[in-house]
Amino acid sequence: MRVAVVGAGVAGCATALALGRQGHDVVLLDRDPGPAATEPDEVFDTWSAGGVAQARHPHNFLGLGRTVLRDRFPDLYGELLAAGAGEVALSGFLGDAAPEPGDADLTTIACRRPVFDAVLRRAVEVRPAEVTGLLVQAGQVTGVAVVDGRVEADLVVDAGGRGSRVPAWLEAEGHPPPEPEQSDCGLLYYSRHYRLRDGEQLPPYGSFLGGPRGDLGYLGFAVFLGDNGTFSTVVMVPPSDRAFRDLRADAAYERVVALLPGMTPWRAVAEPITEVLPMGHLRNTFRPPSDVPGLLAVGDARCHTNPTFALGASLGLAQGVLLADLAGKAGDLAELANLFAAEVDPDLRARFDAVTAEDRDRARVWGGEAVDVTDPAASMPYFLRSVVYRVAPQDPEMLRAVGRRVHALDPVDQLESDPELLARARRRYGEIRETVPAPPPRETLLAALSS
Repeated sequence: MRVAVVGAGVAGCATALALGRQGHDVVLLDRDPGPAATEPDEVFDTWSAGGVAQARHPHNFLGLGRTVLRDRFPDLYGELLAAGAGEVALSGFLGDAAPEPGDADLTTIACRRPVFDAVLRRAVEVRPAEVTGLLVQAGQVTGVAVVDGRVEADLVVDAGGRGSRVPAWLEAEGHPPPEPEQSDCGLLYYSRHYRLRDGEQLPPYGSFLGGPRGDLGYLGFAVFLGDNGTFSTVVMVPPSDRAFRDLRADAAYERVVALLPGMTPWRAVAEPITEVLPMGHLRNTFRPPSDVPGLLAVGDARCHTNPTFALGASLGLAQGVLLADLAGKAGDLAELANLFAAEVDPDLRARFDAVTAEDRDRARVWGGEAVDVTDPAASMPYFLRSVVYRVAPQDPEMLRAVGRRVHALDPVDQLESDPELLARARRRYGEIRETVPAPPPRETLLAALSS
């Protein structure tokens, strides 16, 4: 096929790379020509990864994405590691438990998003061009219009991310796409990047994803590991709690971070390398596929969810490879679109629903509603996060099940469908509940914020 891929983010690069390596004629279009630099720190300092709003914020590249790179693009994965990316393996939390098949898949890639994207971009050829619309003839998409002309294609792949303009272009051509389903994430992000001082090492991991993380009942926080001795902190608050808006100030942010559980050792060994980076207007969106032939969406253009769950990059990588595999089996474009939808949409829908439910219940808890987090009937999302995730390191079977859920390797509802495992987690939590430290009160953080 002749394929035009619109957008050179993670999903677009993966799609172009996988299709190209299977012999298809692919043109990858993006108005951003890519980074001029190759050295990781210079890439991070000078390039915004295509202008993507979330690119400068913390990222987790989950086990699903890592297995795609390791198994399908080992050369590319080697380049990521050579560029300074690290690995955070869940196996380090399994203690003396005997290794099992699949344990190696439960590993996160530690890398800043611009550095990750730059390595992907170097593996494909990007045509710098601003796409301005779709070409549609007799009810079928036949290519895209660009500022300086047109690109004819058998298939147009929308990899334009959260802000994709393809639905608007489709409507302009008289083919309104199906209405997307949306829900608010209910979060404002404030994040900052740091670098280890010379001679210092990372503290012991605070979670199987690397740094400490938690939910204080009125805000959330996390540490994300990066490449080349970097890491980032993020504080997440509800948009309605305007008292925390001063987190955007560097000094105020640091005073609050210093009070978060487990954070002191991390801040003691590193210096900030960015200002505080805010991000808001976060929504979960599921877009049913259009029935116009010749057009197919991948990655965040098809479904995007709360960045807290870090699903976007890994799902984009997996979908790019899947599309290439199905292209070799389908008899025509209609069959390709149907096969792709049948493979990805049920899973995307389930993940959209699960994230929406957790966002909804977080808003309940942070809004002051008394929710018994030890009762799965009161809130399954909070029971999983507050009870099962907390006790999982004591139980290898449970830890593997949690890891496979977090790393998007199992269906999102598989863990919650195991009543024996949930009951065991509830019993174990009951045994340690009195030893769980109380979070710092909201008033304490607000006092630090304004001091």
